[in-house]
Amino acid sequence: MAAKKKKRDSPGEKRTLQHPMKDTQASLLQHTLTIVKEQRLYFLKAALLSLVIYSFLFGLWKIPFVDFGFTRMSAVTFGDYLFLLAIALFIALFFTLAKYEMQQHLHHDAQKMGKSSSALLGIFAATCPACQGITIAALGSTIFAIPLGFLIPYLGFIKVASLALLGLAVFFKADSLYTKTCPTIIPRRKTTAQKKQRATEPFLFKNNMLFTLTVILTLLIVFNQFLIPRAFASMMLGGGSGSIGKFEYGSKLTLKPMPLATGEQPAIAGYRSKVKSLPTISELSTQPSTGDAVQDLLNNVVPSGTPWYGSEAGVSFDDPITAQKLWAKGEGIQLNAQGEERWNRIVNSFTCDYCCGSPQRPTIITQCGCAHAAAARGMAKWFIQNYGDTYEDELIYGEMARWYAVWYPQGTIRRIIEESVA
Repeated sequence: MAAKKKKRDSPGEKRTLQHPMKDTQASLLQHTLTIVKEQRLYFLKAALLSLVIYSFLFGLWKIPFVDFGFTRMSAVTFGDYLFLLAIALFIALFFTLAKYEMQQHLHHDAQKMGKSSSALLGIFAATCPACQGITIAALGSTIFAIPLGFLIPYLGFIKVASLALLGLAVFFKADSLYTKTCPTIIPRRKTTAQKKQRATEPFLFKNNMLFTLTVILTLLIVFNQFLIPRAFASMMLGGGSGSIGKFEYGSKLTLKPMPLATGEQPAIAGYRSKVKSLPTISELSTQPSTGDAVQDLLNNVVPSGTPWYGSEAGVSFDDPITAQKLWAKGEGIQLNAQGEERWNRIVNSFTCDYCCGSPQRPTIITQCGCAHAAAARGMAKWFIQNYGDTYEDELIYGEMARWYAVWYPQGTIRRIIEESVA
């Protein structure tokens, strides 16, 4: 029997490479899900490990017995949990695809550096929104602290950027695996006319990776305008004071939400507390306006340094965690009947706005179990016992509010700006 001649492929004809995967028409998404299914145990382990590591870096838990860990300077929100979950899934997916790549002995030298760089940048950037300062505590005291308050205005941008970088890394990794293992098409030779047309195209459109990064950067800039609240702030004449919208702050004036008085209307519908100016005991050095509302509030509402009573109480605005623990010890102070009456009046009208409570349902600190509420209660007793004859209730209340600004800088600034433009 005569051997059949092999039919040669014409230059423009498609040719399918054989591969063990039966579904040669699978989409990129289906192909990626198939890999994850095959490596599901590894994926679950990577996701769980990522959750444990990032929840630790986010200050959600500390190592038992030695109490070692990172301390958050802002309350954990539902959005933070969603961000944490998304980051863990992206990282697990990236490493699962990388493991599959090594098992299949696939090499992608051309894009290896770009994908790895975007993944590393995303992984690193994902830790930035954890807190407004890196404070490492152990054995009940602060052992290392780096203030990062200047990052507060950019936390939303950093979150989106980190997710975008990780997402880009995952996409490139999945796409390269898909094109390496699924049916491919032998490309046709480009004609002279096609080469000339390609040569006249802008460089941005010839480089797919650069074009993709440009699109993502543009989207991030747009998102940034929505995620970072901006408002105009101007310093008022008269020295030592400033304003944002209808609120005034100054060297001895701070801002904090207070429960609504009987018949008082909220600035924002549904809220049961309202931002108000409060006189304080400590005095800050005010800084001139920068034209940026967030920065001005950081400079003049979030305190720094040591107040005049700091040496006596053993506290400093620059070490808020240690101060928090020391103030909490004040709860053990025994007041006389008059002092106890004053203390009850102060603490039963002071709200925990960023941890156990919310603007819609503010929690009074006598009903809040968080460490900041305990510190505020102890602080009120300390001032009543030591300076009760010198300072009125309103000033003690204001000083407690000043400390809440250093414990919750992000929540404080966000709430003030939110009401200033309402």
